This record gives sequence, structure tokens and C-alpha cells, in this order.
Amino acid sequence: MNAILLLMGLLVLSYLGSFLVSGRVVRGVGLPSGAEYVALGFLMGPQVLGVVERAMLTSFEPIAHVALGWLALVIGVDFGFEGERRVRPGSFALAILGTIVTGGAIFTAIFFLLRRFPIVAPGMDTWLLAGGAAAACAETTRHAVRWVVERHQAKGPVSTLVAEISHADDLLPLLGVATLFAMTAKVEHMPWHVPVYGWIGATIVLGALLGAIAALLIGRTFSLHTVWGVLFGMSLLAIGVSYRLELAPLAVTFFMGIGMAAVSPHRAALRDAVAATERPVLLPALVLAGASVDLRALVHDRALVAIVAVAIGARIVGKIVFGGVMRLFVPAARKSGGVIGVGLLSSGMLSMSVGLVMALRFPGTVGDTVLVAAAASAIFGELVAPMALKRALARAGEVPEPAQQEPAPEAAQ
Repeated sequence: MNAILLLMGLLVLSYLGSFLVSGRVVRGVGLPSGAEYVALGFLMGPQVLGVVERAMLTSFEPIAHVALGWLALVIGVDFGFEGERRVRPGSFALAILGTIVTGGAIFTAIFFLLRRFPIVAPGMDTWLLAGGAAAACAETTRHAVRWVVERHQAKGPVSTLVAEISHADDLLPLLGVATLFAMTAKVEHMPWHVPVYGWIGATIVLGALLGAIAALLIGRTFSLHTVWGVLFGMSLLAIGVSYRLELAPLAVTFFMGIGMAAVSPHRAALRDAVAATERPVLLPALVLAGASVDLRALVHDRALVAIVAVAIGARIVGKIVFGGVMRLFVPAARKSGGVIGVGLLSSGMLSMSVGLVMALRFPGTVGDTVLVAAAASAIFGELVAPMALKRALARAGEVPEPAQQEPAPEAAQ
């Protein structure tokens, strides 16, 4: 397969993604995390069938950068809102606590494992691998939560709480990615030295500033022609500047989305506009992520397999502990039992985006291991989390009996 055929295939996937969100299919087609497209990309990649060669993936890196930056922009525009309702401060605090508990468990487990068994070079590589895995595996994807809630028509305080947490737990993972990029930034053309915290601050300020400028360019009158021109231009500028400065493009465009939504009077319209592009951009990005998964290092060094297993195990422990915290502080969640933590194990778009951007920025053992951990997290979560979340909501009395459930209406995925 040449690059032209691969490009055509990605465009077909993008069209299929737009078909899935156009209202012509019922919600529930495909897995919530999109893990099947990761598996498809892996099968097509150089590790299995070889339909997509390694050199071809390298030539498509700029497309992957733009796609990942756009997906982070989509997350940023919708950050802190669940539908039209702003996430409550208590739910936001729980979301931050959940990422601290889960990400902290993953980072600590991998960091001390690497200190005990120096699989990668001690020092920066240890921090990158432990931090990258923690950032990639800390979230709970809102797609899986929405899929369970809407499919089973769950209603109640626990359903609302879980949905709000899934819409507010993206901040710390993206800040973690920004920190890892800042730790390795070596901008030789800068006339002065910038410390790590300065690069982190520059990531936030640059994204928020570009978002505010984009909102001002859109103006008070909402026009789709103006909106698309501004969004495409400003997002490409944000991605280009971030790579020129060796900052994390995911974090820059994420804060750009937050800044734009905060300044613009058309936040709801902007969210609806960019949300319609999420699936068309996500599917090709997931295929590229799957094709980029390189298992050769893991096959030759079983210790790397142990790192992936430790990451998944620490994620399970972290989510179960966080589930206990939820039951402690939220009386309505106590009826759900310990299974509520397992129900939060789904990961998806953000995890795979972090895994792929780490693989692109830090090629080799570090990036490949983080990407494999992100893919394993998405697949494992797909197997256990939806049923566990349904059971937790049923125990809380928020899932109606089958006889009381009405057929789900057709809607966009």
C-alpha cells in the first residue's frame, strides 16, 4: 500500500465517522472507547499484516499531530460542562481527586519498579515512562459513561455524578503531558533560559491567549463560515508554535479550547460545531495509533510487559480506591457498592491521544511502552467497565427494570 491509498483509507474512515454522528444510525454502534479501530490499525500495521509500513507512518506524523491537537481542542471546548449544565464544584473536586489517586498509583508503581529494575536508562527516561503511563491511564472516558447511561436509561444522582466526573477529569493528565514536554524542552534559539515551570506556564498562557483571540475573531455574530476559518487557522497556529517551542500540542490546544469557550458568548454553538467533527477525526487517529503500536521491544524484554501489567493493575487499584472515596463523600453512591470503582475503568480518546503523542515525541522504548499501556487500558476497560457501571447504577436504583425501559431513540453517536 502506498501513501495515497492509506490517505484514501483514512478519508473513508473519516466519512464513516461523520456518518455515525449524522443521526442516520442508532447510538451504540461500535465500542465506546473506539478500541476496535486501534485493533484494526494494529492488524494493518508493520507488526502483523504489514499493509501499512513504518516509513509510511513516519510520513503521516504531521497528520497525526494535527488530528490529536484538534481532538484536544474538542475536549477543551466542552471541559467543565456536562451537556448544557456546568459541572458542580463538588463533582469537579472529585474528578481532580480521582485523577490524582489513579495517576499517582500508576506513577508510583512504575517509578519504583523502574528504580528496582532499571529497564530503561535511569533519570529522565524513568520519569517519562512513569509519567507518560500515568497521564495516559488516569482518565475515565465520557463516551463510555454516556453510552451506559443512555443505553440503560439510567437517571439519578449517581448517574449525574459519574457523568460530571468523566467531563472534568481531563485537566491533570494534560497538565502531566505538558510537564513531561517541558522537562525535555531544549529550544536552543531562545536568547534566555526558561525553567520547567516557565514552559508549563507558557503552555497554559499560549493556549488560553490563542483561544481568547479566536473568540474575539469569531465575534458576537455566530457564522459557521467564520467559525471554521478561525478554528482551523488558530488550531494550526497553536500546533505549529507548540512544536516550534517543543511544548505539548495536546495541552496547548486543550487550553485554547477552554479560553475560547470562556470568552466567547457562543460556547454552546461552538461545542456543537466541534463535537460534530470529533468522530470523523478520532477514527483515523485511532487507526494510526494502532498501527504505531510496536511490540518488538516488549517481545524481547518481558520486563516491559511487566510495566504494562503494573500500569493496568495500578489503574484498577486506583479506581477502586476512588470508588470508595466516592461512597464515603456521596451518600447516594453508597448503595452502588465497590463495583462503582470498576465501572470507572473505561478509557478512550484522551488515553490514546496521550499514548500516541508520547510515541511521536519520544520514539523508542519509552514512547512505545506508553502507547501500548494506553491501548491495553482502553481494551481492558472496554471488557469490564460498562457491565460494572451498569451493575453499580442498578444497585443504586437508577436503572429501570427491563419491562420499564423504552426503546432508545435514534441519535448521533
